[in-house]
Amino acid sequence: MLFKHLSIKNFRNFEDVEIDLTNKNIVFGLNDIGKSNFLAALRFLLDRNYRKDGFIDSDFYSKFKDREIKITLSIDVSDETDNDSKKIFKMMKGAIPSTATVVYFLLKSKYDEKKSIGEPQLFWGTDLEDLEEIPSKQSYFELDKHINVVYIDSSIQLDNTFKRYSREIFKKDSSLSEEEQTELESRIDELNSCVGELSAIKSFEKELIKEYSNFRNEKGFNVRIKSEIEVSNIHSKLTPYILDDADETYPTSGDGRKKILAYTLLVLENRRKEDEQINIFLIEELENHLHRSMQLALSFEIFSDKLFKYLFLTTHSSLIVSQMDEVNLIKLVREGSVKGKSHIYSVPKEYLTLKQKLNQNLADAIYADTVLLVEGPSEKTLFERILHDKCEKYESLGGYILEVDGINFKEYVKVLSALGINVIIRTDNDLKLSNRSVKVNLLGLNRCLDLIDEKKKSNIQVPDLEQFKISETYRIDMKRNLYDEKYSKLVKELITRNIFISRVDLENDLYEVISTKMDKLALDNNSTKTGVDFLQTSKLVNMIQLCKLLKKTDITRIYKCDRFECLRKLVELCCR
Repeated sequence: MLFKHLSIKNFRNFEDVEIDLTNKNIVFGLNDIGKSNFLAALRFLLDRNYRKDGFIDSDFYSKFKDREIKITLSIDVSDETDNDSKKIFKMMKGAIPSTATVVYFLLKSKYDEKKSIGEPQLFWGTDLEDLEEIPSKQSYFELDKHINVVYIDSSIQLDNTFKRYSREIFKKDSSLSEEEQTELESRIDELNSCVGELSAIKSFEKELIKEYSNFRNEKGFNVRIKSEIEVSNIHSKLTPYILDDADETYPTSGDGRKKILAYTLLVLENRRKEDEQINIFLIEELENHLHRSMQLALSFEIFSDKLFKYLFLTTHSSLIVSQMDEVNLIKLVREGSVKGKSHIYSVPKEYLTLKQKLNQNLADAIYADTVLLVEGPSEKTLFERILHDKCEKYESLGGYILEVDGINFKEYVKVLSALGINVIIRTDNDLKLSNRSVKVNLLGLNRCLDLIDEKKKSNIQVPDLEQFKISETYRIDMKRNLYDEKYSKLVKELITRNIFISRVDLENDLYEVISTKMDKLALDNNSTKTGVDFLQTSKLVNMIQLCKLLKKTDITRIYKCDRFECLRKLVELCCR
Protein backbone atom coordinates (compact mmCIF):
# COMPACT_ATOMS: atom_id res chain seq x y z
CA MET A 1 0.00 0.00 0.00
CA LEU A 2 1.42 3.33 -1.07
CA PHE A 3 -0.09 6.80 -0.65
CA LYS A 4 -0.02 8.53 -4.05
CA HIS A 5 -1.94 11.80 -4.16
CA LEU A 6 -4.13 14.16 -2.13
CA SER A 7 -6.52 16.75 -3.55
CA ILE A 8 -8.16 19.37 -1.30
CA LYS A 9 -10.81 21.70 -2.69
CA ASN A 10 -12.73 24.48 -0.93
CA PHE A 11 -11.60 23.45 2.57
CA ARG A 12 -10.49 26.14 5.01
CA ASN A 13 -7.52 28.03 3.49
CA PHE A 14 -7.18 25.57 0.59
CA GLU A 15 -9.12 26.62 -2.48
CA ASP A 16 -7.61 23.99 -4.77
CA VAL A 17 -4.47 22.05 -3.81
CA GLU A 18 -2.95 18.99 -5.48
CA ILE A 19 -0.09 17.22 -3.66
CA ASP A 20 1.83 14.06 -4.49
CA LEU A 21 2.41 11.78 -1.51
CA THR A 22 4.34 8.78 -0.31
CA ASN A 23 3.99 6.79 2.91
CA LYS A 24 6.09 9.17 5.01
CA ASN A 25 5.31 12.83 4.46
CA ILE A 26 6.85 15.86 6.14
CA VAL A 27 4.91 19.10 5.84
CA PHE A 28 6.77 22.42 6.04
CA GLY A 29 5.71 26.02 5.72
CA LEU A 30 5.55 29.35 7.48
CA ASN A 31 3.19 29.90 10.39
CA ASP A 32 -0.49 30.24 9.44
CA ILE A 33 0.10 28.72 5.99
CA GLY A 34 -2.22 25.76 6.66
CA LYS A 35 -0.16 22.86 8.03
CA SER A 36 -2.77 22.06 10.68
CA ASN A 37 -5.54 22.40 8.09
CA PHE A 38 -3.67 19.95 5.86
CA LEU A 39 -3.77 17.35 8.65
CA ALA A 40 -7.40 18.28 9.39
CA ALA A 41 -8.36 17.44 5.79
CA LEU A 42 -6.96 13.93 6.28
CA ARG A 43 -8.72 13.63 9.62
CA PHE A 44 -12.08 14.55 8.12
CA LEU A 45 -11.58 11.93 5.42
CA LEU A 46 -10.22 9.10 7.58
CA ASP A 47 -11.09 9.73 11.24
CA ARG A 48 -14.70 9.20 12.35
CA ASN A 49 -14.26 10.94 15.68
CA TYR A 50 -13.10 14.10 13.91
CA ARG A 51 -15.60 13.85 11.06
CA LYS A 52 -18.78 13.00 12.95
CA ASP A 53 -19.76 16.58 13.84
CA GLY A 54 -19.60 17.68 10.22
CA PHE A 55 -18.39 20.96 8.69
CA ILE A 56 -19.23 24.42 9.99
CA ASP A 57 -19.41 27.48 7.74
CA SER A 58 -15.78 28.49 8.44
CA ASP A 59 -14.59 25.10 7.15
CA PHE A 60 -15.59 26.23 3.66
CA TYR A 61 -12.95 28.23 1.79
CA SER A 62 -13.53 31.95 2.48
CA LYS A 63 -16.97 30.86 3.76
CA PHE A 64 -18.08 30.17 0.17
CA LYS A 65 -20.89 27.92 1.36
CA ASP A 66 -22.29 27.53 -2.14
CA ARG A 67 -19.16 25.56 -3.09
CA GLU A 68 -18.63 21.89 -2.27
CA ILE A 69 -15.79 20.63 -0.10
CA LYS A 70 -13.98 17.76 -1.83
CA ILE A 71 -11.06 15.82 -0.31
CA THR A 72 -9.68 13.00 -2.47
CA LEU A 73 -6.98 10.49 -1.54
CA SER A 74 -5.50 7.95 -3.96
CA ILE A 75 -3.65 4.84 -2.80
CA ASP A 76 -1.58 2.35 -4.80
CA VAL A 77 -2.54 -1.24 -3.91
CA SER A 78 -0.67 -2.98 -6.73
CA ASP A 79 1.61 -4.94 -4.36
CA GLU A 80 -0.44 -8.09 -3.84
CA THR A 81 1.95 -9.38 -1.18
CA ASP A 82 1.52 -6.34 1.04
CA ASN A 83 -0.68 -7.02 4.09
CA ASP A 84 -2.17 -3.53 4.12
CA SER A 85 -3.10 -3.77 0.44
CA LYS A 86 -4.91 -6.98 1.35
CA LYS A 87 -6.76 -5.12 4.10
CA ILE A 88 -7.90 -2.53 1.53
CA PHE A 89 -9.25 -5.27 -0.76
CA LYS A 90 -11.02 -6.93 2.18
CA MET A 91 -12.46 -3.62 3.34
CA MET A 92 -13.82 -2.57 -0.05
CA LYS A 93 -15.11 -6.04 -1.00
CA GLY A 94 -17.33 -5.70 -4.08
CA ALA A 95 -16.30 -2.09 -4.72
CA ILE A 96 -12.87 -3.14 -6.02
CA PRO A 97 -11.93 -5.65 -8.74
CA SER A 98 -9.13 -8.10 -8.03
CA THR A 99 -7.03 -6.47 -10.76
CA ALA A 100 -7.15 -2.98 -9.20
CA THR A 101 -3.88 -1.11 -8.77
CA VAL A 102 -5.15 2.26 -7.47
CA VAL A 103 -8.11 3.05 -5.22
CA TYR A 104 -9.71 6.39 -4.37
CA PHE A 105 -11.36 7.66 -1.22
CA LEU A 106 -13.45 10.80 -1.62
CA LEU A 107 -15.20 13.02 0.90
CA LYS A 108 -17.82 15.51 -0.30
CA SER A 109 -19.85 17.99 1.67
CA LYS A 110 -22.36 20.70 0.81
CA TYR A 111 -23.48 23.24 3.36
CA ASP A 112 -27.07 22.89 4.55
CA GLU A 113 -28.40 26.32 5.55
CA LYS A 114 -31.32 24.83 7.49
CA LYS A 115 -29.11 22.57 9.59
CA SER A 116 -26.19 25.07 9.66
CA ILE A 117 -23.81 22.25 8.90
CA GLY A 118 -22.17 20.40 6.05
CA GLU A 119 -22.72 16.66 6.38
CA PRO A 120 -19.85 14.51 5.05
CA GLN A 121 -20.51 11.96 2.33
CA LEU A 122 -17.86 9.31 1.64
CA PHE A 123 -17.18 7.42 -1.58
CA TRP A 124 -14.66 4.85 -2.75
CA GLY A 125 -13.73 2.90 -5.86
CA THR A 126 -11.20 2.53 -8.65
CA ASP A 127 -12.74 4.96 -11.17
CA LEU A 128 -12.53 8.54 -9.95
CA GLU A 129 -15.42 9.49 -12.24
CA ASP A 130 -17.67 6.69 -10.97
CA LEU A 131 -17.19 6.07 -7.24
CA GLU A 132 -19.60 4.21 -4.97
CA GLU A 133 -20.95 5.49 -1.68
CA ILE A 134 -19.19 3.86 1.27
CA PRO A 135 -21.66 1.77 3.30
CA SER A 136 -22.53 3.47 6.58
CA LYS A 137 -24.75 3.46 9.65
CA GLN A 138 -25.49 6.98 10.79
CA SER A 139 -22.04 8.63 10.97
CA TYR A 140 -20.10 5.34 11.05
CA PHE A 141 -18.69 4.33 7.67
CA GLU A 142 -17.27 0.95 6.70
CA LEU A 143 -13.94 2.70 6.21
CA ASP A 144 -13.81 3.49 9.94
CA LYS A 145 -13.59 -0.18 10.92
CA HIS A 146 -10.29 -0.62 9.14
CA ILE A 147 -8.47 2.74 9.32
CA ASN A 148 -7.05 3.88 12.65
CA VAL A 149 -5.96 7.52 12.61
CA VAL A 150 -3.55 8.41 15.42
CA TYR A 151 -3.37 12.18 15.88
CA ILE A 152 -0.58 13.51 18.11
CA ASP A 153 0.00 17.19 18.74
CA SER A 154 2.34 19.23 20.91
CA SER A 155 -0.29 19.68 23.62
CA ILE A 156 -0.52 15.94 24.34
CA GLN A 157 -1.27 15.30 28.03
CA LEU A 158 0.34 12.36 29.81
CA ASP A 159 -2.46 12.01 32.38
CA ASN A 160 -5.20 11.62 29.77
CA THR A 161 -3.11 9.32 27.59
CA PHE A 162 -2.09 7.15 30.53
CA LYS A 163 -5.64 6.82 31.90
CA ARG A 164 -6.98 5.80 28.50
CA TYR A 165 -4.25 3.23 28.05
CA SER A 166 -4.22 1.90 31.62
CA ARG A 167 -7.94 1.11 31.33
CA GLU A 168 -6.90 -1.71 28.99
CA ILE A 169 -4.77 -3.32 31.68
CA PHE A 170 -7.77 -4.34 33.79
CA LYS A 171 -10.16 -5.49 31.10
CA LYS A 172 -11.66 -8.92 31.69
CA ASP A 173 -9.90 -10.27 28.63
CA SER A 174 -6.58 -8.80 29.64
CA SER A 175 -3.48 -10.66 30.73
CA LEU A 176 -4.65 -10.92 34.39
CA SER A 177 -4.87 -14.57 35.41
CA GLU A 178 -7.97 -15.93 37.14
CA GLU A 179 -6.05 -16.14 40.43
CA GLU A 180 -4.84 -12.54 40.10
CA GLN A 181 -8.35 -11.36 39.30
CA THR A 182 -9.85 -13.16 42.33
CA GLU A 183 -7.20 -11.92 44.76
CA LEU A 184 -7.42 -8.35 43.48
CA GLU A 185 -11.21 -8.30 43.88
CA SER A 186 -10.90 -9.74 47.42
CA ARG A 187 -8.40 -7.07 48.47
CA ILE A 188 -10.50 -4.31 46.93
CA ASP A 189 -13.53 -5.57 48.92
CA GLU A 190 -11.42 -5.37 52.10
CA LEU A 191 -10.30 -1.85 51.20
CA ASN A 192 -13.88 -0.73 50.52
CA SER A 193 -15.03 -2.15 53.88
CA CYS A 194 -12.13 -0.50 55.70
CA VAL A 195 -12.86 2.88 54.11
CA GLY A 196 -16.55 2.61 55.06
CA GLU A 197 -15.66 1.99 58.73
CA LEU A 198 -13.34 4.98 59.13
CA SER A 199 -14.30 7.24 62.04
CA ALA A 200 -14.31 10.30 59.79
CA ILE A 201 -16.82 8.60 57.45
CA LYS A 202 -19.07 7.52 60.35
CA SER A 203 -18.99 11.03 61.81
CA PHE A 204 -19.92 12.49 58.42
CA GLU A 205 -22.86 10.04 58.10
CA LYS A 206 -24.26 11.24 61.47
CA GLU A 207 -23.92 14.88 60.45
CA LEU A 208 -25.77 14.20 57.20
CA ILE A 209 -28.64 12.41 59.02
CA LYS A 210 -28.96 15.22 61.58
CA GLU A 211 -28.94 17.93 58.90
CA TYR A 212 -31.47 16.00 56.80
CA SER A 213 -33.89 15.84 59.75
CA ASN A 214 -33.97 19.66 59.77
CA PHE A 215 -35.58 19.51 56.34
CA ARG A 216 -37.72 16.46 56.95
CA ASN A 217 -38.10 14.36 60.09
CA GLU A 218 -38.46 10.94 58.53
CA LYS A 219 -38.60 7.79 60.63
CA GLY A 220 -36.21 5.04 59.71
CA PHE A 221 -34.13 7.35 57.49
CA ASN A 222 -30.44 6.45 57.35
CA VAL A 223 -27.38 7.28 55.22
CA ARG A 224 -24.50 5.01 54.48
CA ILE A 225 -21.35 6.12 52.66
CA LYS A 226 -19.55 3.33 50.84
CA SER A 227 -16.31 3.07 48.96
CA GLU A 228 -16.91 1.62 45.49
CA ILE A 229 -13.44 1.06 44.14
CA GLU A 230 -13.64 -1.73 41.55
CA VAL A 231 -11.26 -3.52 39.23
CA SER A 232 -12.98 -1.73 36.35
CA ASN A 233 -12.15 1.75 37.66
CA ILE A 234 -8.91 1.18 39.52
CA HIS A 235 -7.01 2.33 36.43
CA SER A 236 -8.10 5.90 37.20
CA LYS A 237 -5.95 5.81 40.35
CA LEU A 238 -2.77 4.64 38.65
CA THR A 239 0.10 7.14 38.36
CA PRO A 240 3.30 6.61 36.34
CA TYR A 241 6.61 7.08 38.16
CA ILE A 242 10.11 7.28 36.77
CA LEU A 243 12.60 5.82 39.22
CA ASP A 244 16.21 6.84 39.60
CA ASP A 245 19.00 6.24 42.11
CA ALA A 246 18.53 9.60 43.80
CA ASP A 247 14.80 9.34 44.53
CA GLU A 248 12.80 6.18 43.95
CA THR A 249 9.42 7.83 44.60
CA TYR A 250 9.68 10.86 42.36
CA PRO A 251 6.62 11.04 40.07
CA THR A 252 7.03 11.68 36.38
CA SER A 253 7.36 15.44 35.88
CA GLY A 254 8.67 17.99 33.44
CA ASP A 255 7.09 18.53 30.04
CA GLY A 256 9.85 16.69 28.20
CA ARG A 257 9.65 13.43 30.15
CA LYS A 258 5.85 13.54 30.24
CA LYS A 259 5.62 14.00 26.49
CA ILE A 260 8.08 11.21 25.71
CA LEU A 261 6.20 8.84 28.02
CA ALA A 262 2.89 9.86 26.45
CA TYR A 263 4.28 9.15 22.98
CA THR A 264 5.51 5.77 24.25
CA LEU A 265 2.02 4.91 25.48
CA LEU A 266 0.49 5.87 22.14
CA VAL A 267 2.94 3.61 20.34
CA LEU A 268 2.09 0.71 22.67
CA GLU A 269 -1.62 1.35 22.30
CA ASN A 270 -1.55 1.36 18.50
CA ARG A 271 1.01 -1.40 18.03
CA ARG A 272 -1.72 -3.74 19.28
CA LYS A 273 -4.03 -2.58 16.51
CA GLU A 274 -1.73 -2.86 13.50
CA ASP A 275 -2.60 -6.49 12.73
CA GLU A 276 -6.28 -5.69 12.29
CA GLN A 277 -6.28 -2.04 11.26
CA ILE A 278 -4.13 0.30 9.19
CA ASN A 279 -2.45 2.80 11.52
CA ILE A 280 -1.99 6.28 10.03
CA PHE A 281 -0.05 8.72 12.19
CA LEU A 282 -0.72 12.45 11.93
CA ILE A 283 1.86 14.20 14.10
CA GLU A 284 1.96 17.93 14.69
CA GLU A 285 5.04 19.82 15.94
CA LEU A 286 6.49 17.26 18.34
CA GLU A 287 9.43 19.48 19.19
CA ASN A 288 7.66 21.88 21.58
CA HIS A 289 9.14 21.69 25.11
CA LEU A 290 11.66 19.02 24.11
CA HIS A 291 15.42 19.29 24.60
CA ARG A 292 17.50 18.67 21.46
CA SER A 293 18.58 15.23 22.72
CA MET A 294 14.93 14.19 23.07
CA GLN A 295 14.15 15.56 19.60
CA LEU A 296 16.98 13.48 18.16
CA ALA A 297 15.75 10.40 20.02
CA LEU A 298 12.26 10.91 18.59
CA SER A 299 13.69 11.31 15.10
CA PHE A 300 15.44 7.94 15.35
CA GLU A 301 12.21 6.31 16.56
CA ILE A 302 9.86 7.87 14.00
CA PHE A 303 12.01 7.13 10.96
CA SER A 304 13.12 3.64 11.98
CA ASP A 305 10.11 2.03 13.70
CA LYS A 306 7.90 0.18 11.21
CA LEU A 307 4.86 1.21 13.24
CA PHE A 308 5.18 4.69 11.69
CA LYS A 309 5.13 3.43 8.10
CA TYR A 310 2.19 5.74 7.27
CA LEU A 311 3.12 9.15 8.54
CA PHE A 312 2.18 12.80 8.06
CA LEU A 313 4.40 15.05 10.18
CA THR A 314 4.51 18.83 10.54
CA THR A 315 7.54 20.40 12.17
CA HIS A 316 9.70 23.49 12.45
CA SER A 317 12.64 21.54 13.88
CA SER A 318 15.64 20.39 11.86
CA LEU A 319 16.41 17.89 14.64
CA ILE A 320 13.06 16.09 14.35
CA VAL A 321 13.83 15.29 10.69
CA SER A 322 17.53 14.59 11.16
CA GLN A 323 17.05 10.85 10.49
CA MET A 324 14.57 11.17 7.61
CA ASP A 325 15.01 9.04 4.51
CA GLU A 326 12.64 7.85 1.76
CA VAL A 327 10.21 10.65 2.64
CA ASN A 328 8.09 13.15 0.78
CA LEU A 329 8.86 16.78 1.55
CA ILE A 330 5.77 18.97 1.19
CA LYS A 331 6.10 22.74 1.25
CA LEU A 332 2.96 24.85 1.55
CA VAL A 333 3.42 28.25 -0.05
CA ARG A 334 1.22 31.24 -0.72
CA GLU A 335 0.95 32.07 -4.40
CA GLY A 336 -2.21 34.14 -4.37
CA SER A 337 -3.91 31.18 -2.69
CA VAL A 338 -2.07 28.43 -0.83
CA LYS A 339 -0.38 25.85 -3.05
CA GLY A 340 1.54 22.70 -2.25
CA LYS A 341 4.85 21.59 -3.74
CA SER A 342 6.28 18.16 -2.99
CA HIS A 343 9.45 16.18 -3.64
CA ILE A 344 10.27 12.55 -2.87
CA TYR A 345 13.58 12.69 -1.02
CA SER A 346 16.08 9.91 -0.34
CA VAL A 347 19.48 10.31 1.27
CA PRO A 348 22.13 9.48 -1.37
CA LYS A 349 24.23 6.47 -0.40
CA GLU A 350 27.45 8.49 -0.45
CA TYR A 351 26.02 10.82 2.23
CA LEU A 352 24.65 8.24 4.65
CA THR A 353 27.38 9.10 7.15
CA LEU A 354 26.44 12.78 6.79
CA LYS A 355 22.68 12.13 6.81
CA GLN A 356 21.99 14.14 9.94
CA LYS A 357 23.90 17.19 8.68
CA LEU A 358 22.33 17.00 5.22
CA ASN A 359 18.82 16.64 6.62
CA GLN A 360 19.19 19.39 9.21
CA ASN A 361 20.55 21.79 6.58
CA LEU A 362 17.62 21.01 4.31
CA ALA A 363 15.11 21.50 7.11
CA ASP A 364 16.60 24.92 7.90
CA ALA A 365 16.61 26.01 4.25
CA ILE A 366 13.24 24.68 3.23
CA TYR A 367 11.35 27.50 4.96
CA ALA A 368 13.10 30.14 2.84
CA ASP A 369 11.97 31.54 -0.49
CA THR A 370 15.53 32.12 -1.75
CA VAL A 371 18.63 30.17 -0.68
CA LEU A 372 22.23 31.15 -1.45
CA LEU A 373 24.42 28.04 -1.41
CA VAL A 374 28.09 28.66 -0.59
CA GLU A 375 31.03 26.32 -0.15
CA GLY A 376 31.94 26.84 3.50
CA PRO A 377 31.82 28.94 6.68
CA SER A 378 34.20 31.64 5.40
CA GLU A 379 31.83 32.64 2.61
CA LYS A 380 28.85 32.53 4.95
CA THR A 381 30.59 34.67 7.57
CA LEU A 382 31.64 37.31 5.04
CA PHE A 383 28.28 37.40 3.25
CA GLU A 384 26.32 37.69 6.48
CA ARG A 385 28.52 40.65 7.49
CA ILE A 386 27.90 42.39 4.16
CA LEU A 387 24.14 41.76 4.28
CA HIS A 388 23.99 43.12 7.81
CA ASP A 389 24.65 46.53 6.24
CA LYS A 390 22.98 46.11 2.87
CA CYS A 391 19.81 44.17 3.75
CA GLU A 392 19.73 43.37 7.44
CA LYS A 393 16.26 41.80 7.31
CA TYR A 394 17.02 39.47 4.39
CA GLU A 395 16.11 36.36 6.41
CA SER A 396 12.76 37.75 7.49
CA LEU A 397 12.18 38.57 3.80
CA GLY A 398 12.67 34.91 2.89
CA GLY A 399 16.43 34.76 2.24
CA TYR A 400 18.85 32.21 3.64
CA ILE A 401 22.57 31.40 3.28
CA LEU A 402 23.50 27.73 3.50
CA GLU A 403 27.04 26.35 3.49
CA VAL A 404 27.27 22.95 1.82
CA ASP A 405 30.54 22.14 3.59
CA GLY A 406 31.61 18.95 1.83
CA ILE A 407 28.20 17.97 0.45
CA ASN A 408 27.53 18.19 -3.26
CA PHE A 409 25.67 21.35 -4.27
CA LYS A 410 23.40 19.23 -6.46
CA GLU A 411 21.79 17.39 -3.53
CA TYR A 412 20.49 20.68 -2.17
CA VAL A 413 19.61 22.19 -5.55
CA LYS A 414 17.52 19.16 -6.51
CA VAL A 415 15.34 19.31 -3.40
CA LEU A 416 15.06 23.08 -2.99
CA SER A 417 14.23 23.71 -6.66
CA ALA A 418 11.55 21.02 -6.65
CA LEU A 419 9.90 22.80 -3.72
CA GLY A 420 9.74 26.08 -5.62
CA ILE A 421 12.61 27.74 -3.77
CA ASN A 422 14.90 30.12 -5.67
CA VAL A 423 18.46 28.78 -5.51
CA ILE A 424 21.63 30.84 -6.00
CA ILE A 425 25.04 29.16 -6.09
CA ARG A 426 28.45 30.65 -5.42
CA THR A 427 31.41 28.30 -5.95
CA ASP A 428 35.17 28.40 -6.61
CA ASN A 429 36.88 28.14 -9.98
CA ASP A 430 38.72 24.94 -9.01
CA LEU A 431 41.23 23.15 -11.23
CA LYS A 432 42.58 19.67 -10.62
CA LEU A 433 45.50 17.96 -12.32
CA SER A 434 44.34 14.64 -13.74
CA ASN A 435 46.13 11.54 -12.54
CA ARG A 436 49.15 10.60 -14.68
CA SER A 437 48.27 13.27 -17.20
CA VAL A 438 49.40 16.66 -18.46
CA LYS A 439 45.77 17.79 -18.55
CA VAL A 440 43.68 19.67 -16.01
CA ASN A 441 40.11 18.95 -14.98
CA LEU A 442 37.91 22.09 -14.98
CA LEU A 443 36.47 21.07 -11.65
CA GLY A 444 34.69 24.34 -10.81
CA LEU A 445 33.11 24.90 -14.21
CA ASN A 446 32.06 21.27 -14.51
CA ARG A 447 30.47 21.46 -11.07
CA CYS A 448 28.33 24.32 -12.38
CA LEU A 449 27.47 22.50 -15.63
CA ASP A 450 26.39 19.45 -13.64
CA LEU A 451 23.92 21.61 -11.74
CA ILE A 452 22.12 22.50 -14.97
CA ASP A 453 22.52 19.01 -16.49
CA GLU A 454 24.79 20.26 -19.26
CA LYS A 455 27.65 18.24 -20.73
CA LYS A 456 30.88 18.71 -18.84
CA LYS A 457 33.97 20.22 -20.44
CA SER A 458 36.86 17.96 -21.38
CA ASN A 459 40.18 18.21 -19.56
CA ILE A 460 42.46 20.86 -21.04
CA GLN A 461 46.17 20.80 -21.85
CA VAL A 462 48.50 22.62 -19.44
CA PRO A 463 51.05 24.77 -21.35
CA ASP A 464 53.69 24.38 -18.65
CA LEU A 465 53.09 21.38 -16.41
CA GLU A 466 56.03 22.05 -14.06
CA GLN A 467 54.93 25.63 -13.44
CA PHE A 468 51.39 24.44 -12.78
CA LYS A 469 52.67 22.04 -10.14
CA ILE A 470 54.96 24.45 -8.30
CA SER A 471 53.60 27.96 -8.88
CA GLU A 472 50.43 29.25 -7.23
CA THR A 473 50.73 32.41 -9.32
CA TYR A 474 50.75 30.34 -12.50
CA ARG A 475 47.61 28.46 -11.42
CA ILE A 476 45.83 31.70 -10.52
CA ASP A 477 46.68 33.29 -13.86
CA MET A 478 45.39 30.19 -15.62
CA LYS A 479 42.07 30.42 -13.74
CA ARG A 480 41.72 34.10 -14.60
CA ASN A 481 42.37 33.38 -18.26
CA LEU A 482 39.71 30.67 -18.32
CA TYR A 483 37.23 33.02 -16.60
CA ASP A 484 38.02 36.18 -18.64
CA GLU A 485 38.77 34.69 -22.06
CA LYS A 486 38.26 31.03 -22.89
CA TYR A 487 34.98 30.47 -21.02
CA SER A 488 33.72 34.04 -20.53
CA LYS A 489 30.56 33.30 -22.54
CA LEU A 490 29.82 30.24 -20.37
CA VAL A 491 30.41 32.28 -17.19
CA LYS A 492 27.81 34.85 -18.35
CA GLU A 493 25.36 32.10 -19.26
CA LEU A 494 25.74 30.55 -15.81
CA ILE A 495 24.99 33.91 -14.20
CA THR A 496 21.62 33.98 -16.00
CA ARG A 497 20.92 30.67 -14.20
CA ASN A 498 21.88 32.20 -10.81
CA ILE A 499 25.17 30.27 -10.72
CA PHE A 500 28.16 32.44 -9.86
CA ILE A 501 31.64 31.01 -10.20
CA SER A 502 34.65 32.80 -8.71
CA ARG A 503 37.23 34.29 -11.00
CA VAL A 504 39.73 32.41 -8.80
CA ASP A 505 38.41 31.72 -5.32
CA LEU A 506 36.87 33.67 -2.43
CA GLU A 507 40.10 35.11 -1.04
CA ASN A 508 41.63 36.13 -4.40
CA ASP A 509 38.35 37.65 -5.57
CA LEU A 510 38.12 39.60 -2.33
CA TYR A 511 41.71 40.78 -2.70
CA GLU A 512 40.75 42.50 -5.96
CA VAL A 513 38.46 44.77 -3.93
CA ILE A 514 40.07 45.31 -0.50
CA SER A 515 43.73 44.31 -0.88
CA THR A 516 44.95 47.06 1.49
CA LYS A 517 42.61 45.91 4.25
CA MET A 518 43.62 42.26 3.83
CA ASP A 519 47.36 43.03 3.83
CA LYS A 520 46.92 45.14 6.96
CA LEU A 521 45.18 42.26 8.69
CA ALA A 522 48.15 39.99 7.96
CA LEU A 523 50.60 42.66 9.14
CA ASP A 524 48.65 43.28 12.36
CA ASN A 525 48.96 39.57 13.10
CA ASN A 526 52.75 39.67 12.62
CA SER A 527 52.50 37.61 9.46
CA THR A 528 54.84 37.94 6.52
CA LYS A 529 52.22 36.44 4.23
CA THR A 530 50.11 38.35 1.73
CA GLY A 531 46.51 39.13 2.65
CA VAL A 532 45.32 36.24 0.49
CA ASP A 533 47.71 33.67 1.97
CA PHE A 534 46.95 34.83 5.50
CA LEU A 535 43.20 34.58 4.94
CA GLN A 536 43.58 31.07 3.50
CA THR A 537 45.32 29.99 6.71
CA SER A 538 42.82 29.28 9.52
CA LYS A 539 40.15 30.48 7.14
CA LEU A 540 37.19 30.98 9.45
CA VAL A 541 39.14 32.55 12.34
CA ASN A 542 40.90 35.03 10.08
CA MET A 543 37.71 35.80 8.15
CA ILE A 544 35.98 36.72 11.40
CA GLN A 545 38.86 39.08 12.17
CA LEU A 546 38.60 40.65 8.73
CA CYS A 547 34.85 41.16 9.06
CA LYS A 548 35.40 43.12 12.27
CA LEU A 549 37.74 45.49 10.41
CA LEU A 550 35.42 46.19 7.49
CA LYS A 551 34.02 49.72 7.25
CA LYS A 552 30.88 50.79 5.40
CA THR A 553 32.98 51.88 2.41
CA ASP A 554 34.60 48.42 2.26
CA ILE A 555 31.19 46.75 2.46
CA THR A 556 29.84 48.90 -0.37
CA ARG A 557 32.80 48.18 -2.62
CA ILE A 558 32.48 44.44 -2.12
CA TYR A 559 28.71 44.52 -2.59
CA LYS A 560 28.98 46.43 -5.88
CA CYS A 561 31.83 44.30 -7.26
CA ASP A 562 30.89 41.84 -10.02
CA ARG A 563 32.76 39.09 -8.16
CA PHE A 564 30.03 39.23 -5.50
CA GLU A 565 26.99 39.70 -7.68
CA CYS A 566 25.40 36.70 -5.94
CA LEU A 567 24.67 38.95 -2.94
CA ARG A 568 22.85 41.52 -5.06
CA LYS A 569 20.84 38.69 -6.63
CA LEU A 570 19.87 37.40 -3.17
CA VAL A 571 18.69 40.86 -2.10
CA GLU A 572 16.86 41.36 -5.39
CA LEU A 573 14.92 38.11 -5.04
CA CYS A 574 14.12 38.77 -1.37
CA CYS A 575 12.82 42.29 -1.98
CA ARG A 576 10.90 41.85 -5.21
